[in-house]
Amino acid sequence: MDGPIEITPATIKDAAAISLVLRAFRDDPSLFQKPAAAVALSIDEFFVAREGNGEIIGCIGLHFDAPELAEIYAAAALPKHQGEGVGRLLVAACIERATDNRVGVVWLATMKAKYFARYGFQPMSRWELPRPVLRRKLRMVFEQPVGRWPGALFGRYTFMRRILGQ
Repeated sequence: MDGPIEITPATIKDAAAISLVLRAFRDDPSLFQKPAAAVALSIDEFFVAREGNGEIIGCIGLHFDAPELAEIYAAAALPKHQGEGVGRLLVAACIERATDNRVGVVWLATMKAKYFARYGFQPMSRWELPRPVLRRKLRMVFEQPVGRWPGALFGRYTFMRRILGQ
């Protein structure tokens, strides 16, 4: 690692780098891919992790589904930086933003349940989510390359939530 890790809100200039971080996991069915143009459309939802030299080494998104409900998505640290605390810092930034916005529940869908359990997330039924949220997630599946659809639809995702303010 080159210097301390800094977590900042993403800017439009970061869209391509975020897409590249996600692309590093193109063979990982648990992480949806997003081209730079799609990232740019939701850039205000993203945080990035930067090395001391300014290089983006991780990203995470926080989507507000409703005033009391938000989803963490696109959580990734470049493989060579895993185990350095990048994910912990990114998740903390999302929790802080959600808390500042008085969100009561932060949720996510993951194939890495043990990892997110470390940060206070607990399994939940996907059917506890509002229907519009489930429809949005289904649309996102069909925005992925066709080869990723079966894993996204029938994979071993664990839906998890963390209740804030407790």
